[in-house]
Amino acid sequence: MNTTTSLTTSPPDLRHPTLAGLLGLGVYVAAMVAGEAFGLNADSSGTSAGQWAITGLIAVAGLAIGVAFGLRGWTGATQRLARIALGLALASAVLFMAFWSGWPSVFSAVAVGLALEHRRRIGSLDLSVGVAAGLGTLVFVATAIVCVIG
Repeated sequence: MNTTTSLTTSPPDLRHPTLAGLLGLGVYVAAMVAGEAFGLNADSSGTSAGQWAITGLIAVAGLAIGVAFGLRGWTGATQRLARIALGLALASAVLFMAFWSGWPSVFSAVAVGLALEHRRRIGSLDLSVGVAAGLGTLVFVATAIVCVIG
């Protein structure tokens, strides 16, 4: 008797708050480095190693906060998931002026991930989740652009 076992692996679930937050942080870092490397930043004086270290610590703190809120929503009922997705999207929009911190990128990525997870669980988007997904996406893209040129 011949037995064939096929092993299938699924891609990582980017809706999970930890992976979404890491994606947001990764895009933030890539955009900041690209802006610095290609001289596109408005700050022509350059960035010192100390400034990079402080900015990195601030960004990691934002990652911890975004993931903590995201996990709280992820493990709760769909109403909590929707509220936290909208809250993170609104927070990312308010924090857009502090794009250099990385928090808008992380918060918006987690907000979009939670909104997509809400859609997966319910099967449709309600108004608050649609706003969270749209606003989160808008802030995510805008922050990446501003990190390159700002």
